[in-house]
Amino acid sequence: MRRRFRITACPDPQTLPRIIGVFAQRSLVPAMMSAQRHGDMLHIEAHLDDLDPAIADIIAAKLGEAVLVASAICDPADGADALRTARMAR
Repeated sequence: MRRRFRITACPDPQTLPRIIGVFAQRSLVPAMMSAQRHGDMLHIEAHLDDLDPAIADIIAAKLGEAVLVASAICDPADGADALRTARMAR
């Protein structure tokens, strides 16, 4: 099942490398990744295929702990299930 990570973070030059680093630590390459700046926040979306829900939860929690991240949510990319993990904005 494809998982979608939606991340809201500060638009700092280190934000994207830190987020990509979380996936790289687990040898994961997103099938798709995009980032857009809206005002004073950066909105990032990453899709990963065939990711175990438990691993997705761990990754979302780790992303949510990153210094520049305000929130990190992981849900099925098809939207069929409820949200798996969320860390609300600080």
